[in-house]
Amino acid sequence: MMTIKRKGAYLSLLLCALLLITVIINQDTAMAGTAADESRKEENREENLVQVPGGAIAGIGLILQDSASKESIDAGIRMAAIQENADAAADGEEASQPENSEEAADVTGDGTAVSGNEISETENESETDTQAAVEALAAPVAASLYDGKAVANVETALNIRESASEDAAKVGKLYRGCAGDIVETAEGWVKISSGNVSGWVSSEYILTGADAENFVNGLNLRMATVNADSLNVRSKANTKCDVIAEVENGQTFMVIGEEDGWYQVLFTPDLPAYVHADYVSVSDGSMTAVSSEELAKLNNLAAEKEKERQREAKKKSVGKTSGAATAASTDDATLLAALCQYESAGDYEGMLAVANVVLNRVHSSRYPNSISGVIFAKGQFSGVNGGALDKYLSKGPSSTAVQAANDALAGVNNIGDYTSFCSARIANVDSYSSYTIVGGNCFYKR
Repeated sequence: MMTIKRKGAYLSLLLCALLLITVIINQDTAMAGTAADESRKEENREENLVQVPGGAIAGIGLILQDSASKESIDAGIRMAAIQENADAAADGEEASQPENSEEAADVTGDGTAVSGNEISETENESETDTQAAVEALAAPVAASLYDGKAVANVETALNIRESASEDAAKVGKLYRGCAGDIVETAEGWVKISSGNVSGWVSSEYILTGADAENFVNGLNLRMATVNADSLNVRSKANTKCDVIAEVENGQTFMVIGEEDGWYQVLFTPDLPAYVHADYVSVSDGSMTAVSSEELAKLNNLAAEKEKERQREAKKKSVGKTSGAATAASTDDATLLAALCQYESAGDYEGMLAVANVVLNRVHSSRYPNSISGVIFAKGQFSGVNGGALDKYLSKGPSSTAVQAANDALAGVNNIGDYTSFCSARIANVDSYSSYTIVGGNCFYKR
């Protein structure tokens, strides 16, 4: 019976040794940088199989630089030694056990008597340890969801470049914790594919395999997708703050925080912003890479909104005021009314604004000091040079135009001290320091 047990134990030990060899070879192969390195490692590897009584393989000595491999082999040797001692104890019990039960007791190193039953328990424990070790080695290593993937290990976003060089053009960004499939590698660089972006990232800033999986699991990544037809992205978590941009349905952002019914997101890698929770759908997970074209589109939306905000800041709301009256002859009053009708046909407020531009010039040292002098100055009013004003004079200005001219002469003003205007359709408000729009015309200052 004991011989059969010993043979089974020896077979288990043999299997253990073979599995240890397989693990070591696989580990060395994975660590080798090139096929040439692998060849040299195989040539340098020395295997020593130590024979013990009964023909069992008791240990494996491999000359390796890798300390983890040595520790694995040392553990195998110790396990084999424990098994051999247990078998030897069992053999001694079977061959020389005396009939007298009192003489059947052995003595341990510290003088304590050990019975034959206790030796059998030691043998069983040794066999159990051996079997557990074999099963542990035979168990498959769990694959990571991030094997073959590169995860951005950066604070905000990782540059994706056209080629494996820091000087290469940027083709996109990979946000922190987001992944791409590894396509190929070069020295210090990894080519990835993520979403509709394909390019190279620095291997210094990526994680793969189990390291990547552990990193991502600790980030609690979430995405916010716009579910409204359009949505204002704001600079703060309230509706009174500035709008950074207006985005369309389906636009997706990485979520980086929450605040009072708002999600803080990355509008672009360099621009955090807020979206209202009622108009986005939030899901767990990471985004694919964002292309340079997509980022440029978002930046353009933000730039246009900033220009619009600056225009609004320059735009003045000018109410009506009453000031000193301006004396004018009948002919000048009629000329002023005809010009008002030509420059702002049919609109009283617009006509009143044009009349005040003329009067503001009359009162300025930079222009002639009479109504006719201002109106007939070279290059000032297009209707004068083209002859269109003469038609209004010959027909006579409308009653609305006459009323607007007379009110202006009486001191009623609706455009302040502006002295220049043009059609609002062609106004370049970005070049103005301030402006206001009345009756289809833009009245401005440079």
